[in-house]
Amino acid sequence: MVAYWRQAGLSYIRFSAICANALRAALKPQFKAEAIRAAESNLVFCVKVKNQTKTSYFVSFCI
Repeated sequence: MVAYWRQAGLSYIRFSAICANALRAALKPQFKAEAIRAAESNLVFCVKVKNQTKTSYFVSFCI
């Protein structure tokens, strides 16, 4: 049995994004602003050099 979102040609990530947007749109105004603010995410890409003489890099993602 194939999931209906897969039959529609969607990935699960896209399906869940559509559902989340529909839910946020259906919220009452006093809750909508908080839900939209919580849905925002900031991605910071940090590259730290461990040893200056080597090309070893440690990558960390901060969300």
